[in-house]
Amino acid sequence: MKQLKVYRKIHERNKILGLEFPDLLLLVLLYLGVFLFSKNLFLNLLVIGAAYFFLRLYKKGKPPHWTASVFRFLFKTRYYDQKREHPKELEHDGL
Repeated sequence: MKQLKVYRKIHERNKILGLEFPDLLLLVLLYLGVFLFSKNLFLNLLVIGAAYFFLRLYKKGKPPHWTASVFRFLFKTRYYDQKREHPKELEHDGL
């Protein structure tokens, strides 16, 4: 019997501390925002820790690269060209 060689790491999520890169980017942005408004280190770390555990719970069971897909959906320009149809398709509309 032939065996197919499978590269599992290609299809797995890349995780750092249990989160994907866009999730860590959110935590870094939260870190910067929290430290701009408050100088209390304990409170800031508590807020960031709570956000980390919230993301870990929220991402449980989600497909790989889910956060990147949400960002892409929210920030992608929604411009549709009016001339999407091919001219020959418009001539033969089936009537």
